[in-house]
Amino acid sequence: MTDPIAFGSSYDEEVSFSEGQWSERMSNVLFALSDGRPVGTLSCVFNDRAKTKHVAHIYGVYVTPKYRGRGIGGMLLRRTLSDVQKKREVIKVQLSVNPALRPAVILYKRVGFEEVGRAKKELRVGGRYYDMLMMEKEIRKVKG
Repeated sequence: MTDPIAFGSSYDEEVSFSEGQWSERMSNVLFALSDGRPVGTLSCVFNDRAKTKHVAHIYGVYVTPKYRGRGIGGMLLRRTLSDVQKKREVIKVQLSVNPALRPAVILYKRVGFEEVGRAKKELRVGGRYYDMLMMEKEIRKVKG
C-alpha cells in the first residue's frame, strides 16, 4: 500500500480475514475502474441498531496515485451519497480522515462534509502518531 497513514487498519491485519469477513465487507463497496482494473474504491457501511441506524459510515476511500486529481474520488463520493439518500432512515454520513492528507480533506469539504471533531493521536504508523478529523454530512433535515 502506498498510503499507510490513510487507513486505520493494516495489510497485516486484513490479510488474515476469512472469506466470510471479506464477503460481508465487499457488500457495500463501490469501485472505479479503468480498463477493467480497479483504480478507486469506497466502502459505505450501514448498521441495523435501533439507536444508530440513521448514520452511515464511509471507509476505505482510495484512489491509486496514477489516477489522483482526475475527479475519481469525487465521483465515488457523489455516487455513494446519492445511493445513501435513497435509504429513508439515514440522515447523515460520517467519515474520519488524517488531516495530513490535505487533498482528501479538501475533497470531503468540497462534497459537503464538515469537521465535527478531532481525535488526538488516533493512528500510530511507523512510530509516529497521527490525529484524525471526524467529518459528517447531513443528507436529510429532521427535527430534534
